[in-house]
Amino acid sequence: MKITFRFLVALTLFTLFSCAETTLTISSKDQRQFAEFPDGSTAFLNKNSSITYTETFEKRSVKQTGEVFYSVKKGAVPFVITTEMGEVRVLGTEFNVKANKDGLEVEVEKGSVELRVHKLVKKIKKGQRALFKEVDASFKIGKAEFQHKKWVRLLQKDLKKLEKEINKGTKKIGKEAKKIGETLQSKFKSLKKKHE
Repeated sequence: MKITFRFLVALTLFTLFSCAETTLTISSKDQRQFAEFPDGSTAFLNKNSSITYTETFEKRSVKQTGEVFYSVKKGAVPFVITTEMGEVRVLGTEFNVKANKDGLEVEVEKGSVELRVHKLVKKIKKGQRALFKEVDASFKIGKAEFQHKKWVRLLQKDLKKLEKEINKGTKKIGKEAKKIGETLQSKFKSLKKKHE
């Protein structure tokens, strides 16, 4: 009986730990970050922001702090962003989510999103901005200002600079490798001649 009980406990623990999904967290701290999800959707994180999601991304669910601009690929499963204040659900669109402990702000650039805070649900369309503050306990809908575009552009500019530097470095490495290859080939030929 003891062996069976121990075996069942061991099997249960193994199952629990082996079925746990690996989560990934990206934090931007004092610089902006770019992330691409397994479904092809992307996120631009503003400074001092973070996202956490499962490696498989089957549920298309993201936990967020701070400010993040999303470009979501259409999919059969809704893309869900959960913040401390509420939840944003979409199927495919582009939008910005700014979250903190006092409120939640969502601006929709393309398509529409569903915003859920407590028991309140609101659909936000292209060009609209929704603001929820805990103090008011209601949504305020207005015209989107798209302030996120400034920092997203800066991040894209930084990414292009990095790409150029990588390409330049790759070319330099390629030239150096070619020189090394030519030198080795020359030495190999001279060794071959000595041993003939």
